[in-house]
Amino acid sequence: MEYGSQLLFFLTISYVLCGLYYSSESTEWNIKAGLVGVCMVFLAQSSLKPYNSPFKRVRDVYCRVGARLGLLYIGLLVFLLFQTEKDARALFGYIDPSLNKELAMRTENYDRSCEFTFENIYKLSDFYVLAHFFNWLAAALLLRDYYILHIWSVLDELIELSLKNIRPNFAECWWDSLILDVLVANTLGIWIGMSLIRYCNSMEYDWFGRKNTKSIREWKAWTQHRQFQGVFLVILFVSINFVTGFTVPNSLWLPPSNKLNIIRLIIWLAIGGLGFREAYDDVRTWGEHLRAEKQIFAQYRWTAWMMLCCEAILSWKFRHNAGNRLEESVHWYVILPWGVWFVGSLAFYCYLRLVYKYRIYKDGTYMDLEVRKQNIQNKKTN
Repeated sequence: MEYGSQLLFFLTISYVLCGLYYSSESTEWNIKAGLVGVCMVFLAQSSLKPYNSPFKRVRDVYCRVGARLGLLYIGLLVFLLFQTEKDARALFGYIDPSLNKELAMRTENYDRSCEFTFENIYKLSDFYVLAHFFNWLAAALLLRDYYILHIWSVLDELIELSLKNIRPNFAECWWDSLILDVLVANTLGIWIGMSLIRYCNSMEYDWFGRKNTKSIREWKAWTQHRQFQGVFLVILFVSINFVTGFTVPNSLWLPPSNKLNIIRLIIWLAIGGLGFREAYDDVRTWGEHLRAEKQIFAQYRWTAWMMLCCEAILSWKFRHNAGNRLEESVHWYVILPWGVWFVGSLAFYCYLRLVYKYRIYKDGTYMDLEVRKQNIQNKKTN
C-alpha cells in the first residue's frame, strides 16, 4: 500500500479497536457507536483511488461488486464489535431463529486411535477430507503458486497442532495430518486448481521470484525487500485467515452447517482473488518501468486486510463463552517459535529494505515516478 492508504487504514482500525476496549451496557449507545464506525469505514474506503480491474478477462463491474461485498461485510463486523456478546449473538437470531444458541462442544476425536491401520483411516475419511480438497482447490485459484501453496498446507497443520489445547477437534493423528490432509486432500486440490489455471491460460504467480534463477539462493525473495515483503505478508495473511475461519463462527454461535458461513466464504473468495492479484502486481512491477506507466493502488488489499483485522478483533472480544472452545491459554513453548519466526522475518525485511534501497537507488531516485517516466521516454527516443 502507498503511505496514504496505510495511514488511512491505521486511523480507521484505531477507531475499530475502541469497540474492543470501550463497551457499554447501554444498547442504544452501542448501536450509535457501531453506526459511526460503519460510516467511518465507508468514508475511508471511498477515499481510496479507484482503478480498473487487475484481471484482463474480468470486467470492472464484477471487481467493483466484489469490493462492495467486502465493504458490506466490514460494516457488519464493525457494527458487531461495538455490541455486547449477548446483543451481537442475538442479532443473528432475527436472521435465523435457529441461531443465538450456544454451540455444543464438537465430539470428534481424531486422535483417539492412532494406529496406522486401514480401518482407522477409513473411519477418519469423513466430510472434512472432502472439505480440505475443495478448500485447497479454491486456494490454488487465488494464490496460483505451487511453492507458497504447499508451504501454507504444512503451515495449517502446524497451526492446528499449536492450538489443539484450545480447540479439541484440532488434535489429530500424525498420519491424519501428514497423509490424509497434506499429501492426499491438499495436494490433490492444489494440483487440480493449478491445472485449471493452466487450462484457462491464466497467469501463474511467482511470489518468491524464482523466474530466471538457477537455485533457491538466487530467488528474489532473499535479495529484494519488496519480494520478501510480499511472501511474508501472504503467509501471515492466510495463517490468520485460517484461524479466524474457525473462531468467528464460534464467537457468534454459528454452527458449521449454517448458510451464513457459505456467504462468508463467497465474500472472501471474491475479495481474496482481487487482493492477491493486486498484491502480486505490486510485487512484480516494483522497480520496473511498467510501474511508472501503471500505478498500483491498494483498494482491494485495503479491504481484505480490514476484513481480516476486524475478524481477528471480533474473535478476541467474543472469545469467552464461544462454542467449541476450551478456556485455556496457549503454552509458552508454542508461542516462542512463532514469535521467533515473526520477529526474525521483520528483522530480515528491515535489513533487505535498507540494503536494497541504498544499493540499487544510489542516486536518490528510489521509487521516483517522475524520474522513471523520464527514463522511459529517453529509452523510447533512443
